[in-house]
Amino acid sequence: MAISYMQFMGPTVLGTAISTLFAVPALPASTLLRGARLRLTNTSIVAATASLYAVPSGGAAGSANSFINNKSIAPNDYLDIDIPLMGPGSSVQASAGAVTSITAHMVSGSLFS
Repeated sequence: MAISYMQFMGPTVLGTAISTLFAVPALPASTLLRGARLRLTNTSIVAATASLYAVPSGGAAGSANSFINNKSIAPNDYLDIDIPLMGPGSSVQASAGAVTSITAHMVSGSLFS
């Protein structure tokens, strides 16, 4: 079993449309993302919401794979979120309730294969 460390994503400002933050490599077929954590920071002066999805390979974001749903984050505050165990080809997708209010940062995580 190999363990890989890499930057999954740079800081990303969430939009109001669901978009992909990062994807787990599809190969090798045994790749797993474990111990991943994101920080969502509200840089605005009003509360803002965020939604996150753990989308399986070939799937689409929706209620079946939502792990944060319209979570309100206070102004000038942050929320640390553990990402579920994810398999090869899966992706983390996200959206915010207001454009340019929420910034996502990858805090930790490891790929195992």
